[in-house]
Amino acid sequence: MTPEAKQILVQLRETFYAQFAAAMKWEVSVTKDNSLIFSPSLAAIASWVDDQQRFNYLSVQAHTCPDPLFPHRPLTLRIAINPPSGVITNTKTVKKKTGLNLNSSWSFNLTVLPEEIVDMAHWVASWIHSQDNDSVAIAAPYRLKVAPTEDDSDYQVWTQTAWDCLNPEEQPVAPMDQPYHAA
Repeated sequence: MTPEAKQILVQLRETFYAQFAAAMKWEVSVTKDNSLIFSPSLAAIASWVDDQQRFNYLSVQAHTCPDPLFPHRPLTLRIAINPPSGVITNTKTVKKKTGLNLNSSWSFNLTVLPEEIVDMAHWVASWIHSQDNDSVAIAAPYRLKVAPTEDDSDYQVWTQTAWDCLNPEEQPVAPMDQPYHAA
């Protein structure tokens, strides 16, 4: 990851966590706790306890980023909520440290462009609340694409612009203004 991309990620992560915490109905703790995280960067996570007394957590990481070998690769960000145990947080460590079970009833990954992440904070909080009480989340500020998964409790969602950025071959070809005629 280039230094510029790392700086952007750190700034956007902090801003997203602040917006997300303000939108949540539960108290959100943002911590950089290396006893819960097995990420090389030991990045901060946001965590909360839901109405069922389950530990939930969210992390913001780079999904793709420019680096010295691929300087033109786009920076895309992934918001991961309650990924399966062992991905970021160890279930046994959480239980020992908090006395709570990790929420394993659902997991959610949302991939966005840097300019979209802060606008998604309120929607992410609304989506989480909808999982807790079977309500409907507010409308997302950007068009979303749901990627199919084998597990119905694992949600893989992208903003359409992030998907198009990384999958240009799937974009429809725009019609030409004038048809080509051979001379």
